[in-house]
Amino acid sequence: MGYSGCHHNGNFKMITETFTQKEEKPMDKDIRESIALARFQIISPILAEPKRAQNDYFREQAGKEHVFARYGTRRISVSTMKAWLKFYRTKGFDGLKPKTRTDSGRPRRLDDETIKTIEIKCKAYPYWSAQLLYEDLKRQGLLGEPSIHYNTLLRLVKERGFLSTDSRGDVRKAFEHDNVNELWVCDFMHGPSVKSAGRSAKAILCAIIDDHSRMVVGYAFQISETISALTVVLKEAFLTHGICKRLYVDNGASFSSDLLARSCALAGISLIHSKPYDSPSRGKVERFFRTVRDRFLPAVQENPALDELNASFSLWLRDDYHHKIHTGINERPIDRYNASIPKAAIRRLSRTELDEIFLIRHERVVNNDATVSFKGDIYEVPTAYIRQRIEIRHPVDDPQELYLYDNGVRVGRIRLVDKKENAKTFRPKSVPNTLSFHKGSVLS
Repeated sequence: MGYSGCHHNGNFKMITETFTQKEEKPMDKDIRESIALARFQIISPILAEPKRAQNDYFREQAGKEHVFARYGTRRISVSTMKAWLKFYRTKGFDGLKPKTRTDSGRPRRLDDETIKTIEIKCKAYPYWSAQLLYEDLKRQGLLGEPSIHYNTLLRLVKERGFLSTDSRGDVRKAFEHDNVNELWVCDFMHGPSVKSAGRSAKAILCAIIDDHSRMVVGYAFQISETISALTVVLKEAFLTHGICKRLYVDNGASFSSDLLARSCALAGISLIHSKPYDSPSRGKVERFFRTVRDRFLPAVQENPALDELNASFSLWLRDDYHHKIHTGINERPIDRYNASIPKAAIRRLSRTELDEIFLIRHERVVNNDATVSFKGDIYEVPTAYIRQRIEIRHPVDDPQELYLYDNGVRVGRIRLVDKKENAKTFRPKSVPNTLSFHKGSVLS
């Protein structure tokens, strides 16, 4: 009797453990593994890419059909793929596995239409809390009848990443300044191959667009996107249209240079950099570049000369772009620009003043022979500066046009040493000597 009782209790314990333990069936594990692998294959190409490239890739993938075990063929939203990427980076491969259901035996009341409605609401109001979202959906009768439980909604938005837990930094609203020259947006665009200096090279367009009028106030195709190329375009834009109040650029090497920052400081221009990889924030100039690719470049002959390309582009701006209705402002850029000019306080600088602002600066210590070395050449300076630290400046596009500055005042241009010319004017002084070498005595 005692033995039978022990045997019965052992069986009861074993049976209880069998039904209470939550073990996954082997097939469930395989399905979750295959789903995680499919998710990884979607996000893996952009794991090491910058955010801008990630967003472009996600938008592209959102338009495609993807095959998943158990779920079949589905379209995946951008927000869902971003959530996968976040889960992968925080939890690794396991973060991509779908969670096991905790509501087995209970009917699902979240059909596809309800889920889509919730996703749209979250997209429109990304800052809402889950509680506020639930109250709004319930008030509109969008959570079924009877309404799903709050915890069900909370689990859904968390699993699919519908609501961001962090405040978003990429949110922006459409904006437009009241007058011309209040904001200029500048950027580079890679263009066609051209002939330059007897060789083939890639032409790169530097363009500046006025935010209010959409007029292109500065432009040039050149074979580089250096600070030199940028300076040429900026100086011509300032001479033609006046000085802007704000200059909005990205974080490229030219736009991050000390020369540009100093030049804008001297000219009283607010230099604003966009966040890294945030091209949508410069949407107006990016939209202009798309117009250039769609309407100008197809008509360009193959491998033109650089001068010919710039001449054609200038004519296209004058006859086409500036005189066509711009959908963003619903009028012609030239008309809006001309209408705004009388209302704006245009500030101008002369070419001499602009040349002065955009000079590159260097410091040197003058040698005992009144010379300084610069880029492998020897230049002559006034003898008054021997053994003194001096400042020399030159235009960004002409490093051989050197000027000497003393406490911010231009002293004059310095030139290469001409040893032959110096030899003509060299006159050694006679120095009295008290020694008589041939007599071997000291003269009195």
